[in-house]
Amino acid sequence: MNRKKVLIALSVITVPVLLFLNTWQGFKYERINNEIRNYEYEQKEWFEENKKMLAAISVYSSPARVKKIIEENSALSIQKSGQAVIIKFSAEEGR
Repeated sequence: MNRKKVLIALSVITVPVLLFLNTWQGFKYERINNEIRNYEYEQKEWFEENKKMLAAISVYSSPARVKKIIEENSALSIQKSGQAVIIKFSAEEGR
């Protein structure tokens, strides 16, 4: 008889514990799922920003643009092949 009471008590205790663990797991899953969605959104934003920067780099480093800058700036001149010139732009010029 004593053994039967222990089994009933364990059953009564086990059911609420299992329900609690199931609910807790659901909340944990939702929290992680939201975090993953946030990371995916952030990754998409970074990807779009990188595409814009790559496009800007290709535009600003095109030979026609470099030649135009050299022609507009009297302190610069077109060099012979084999010579390199480094041109630094200010933040305002890049916009």
